[in-house]
Amino acid sequence: MLIIVICILLLILAAVLTFTSVSYGTAVAFLALCTSGLLPGVELSGSLYMFWGVAMLIVIALNTILPRSVATSRVGVPYIVTSTLAGMLVGLTLSHAAMICGAIIGAILGGIAFARTPSGSVLAFPTHRFWNYLCAKGLPAIISLCIIGTAIPIIVGSMAK
Repeated sequence: MLIIVICILLLILAAVLTFTSVSYGTAVAFLALCTSGLLPGVELSGSLYMFWGVAMLIVIALNTILPRSVATSRVGVPYIVTSTLAGMLVGLTLSHAAMICGAIIGAILGGIAFARTPSGSVLAFPTHRFWNYLCAKGLPAIISLCIIGTAIPIIVGSMAK
């Protein structure tokens, strides 16, 4: 029971950090996934750990090489992360692949929604500046929330036993 509580707290922390910090949110989400693998009766394949671990490392590496002004910017992040979360949850009702596709579609729609606001006009949708910023902020949100979406059914399945 303690592992379930720790895992749920890590998932909540990861979701909150996704709104505030790119690298930490993804790292905590991966830590929650690793913790869910410790639950009794749960056996996760090594390929699952490798896939999401490499994805997390890519996000951290990309955030490291981004210009400081882009890496620290929070402009439009609530739009992108909230819509990514919504897309992930809708996709999660269908399958794991649909969860990933839903998160991607959600991030794109959240970026477009923000670009249509007066404060989002700075991104000048649909120019390359918009797409670069969407990739810089959307990819970490997609990876973090998809890791969370991968861990949720594992925890729920473990609780049902």
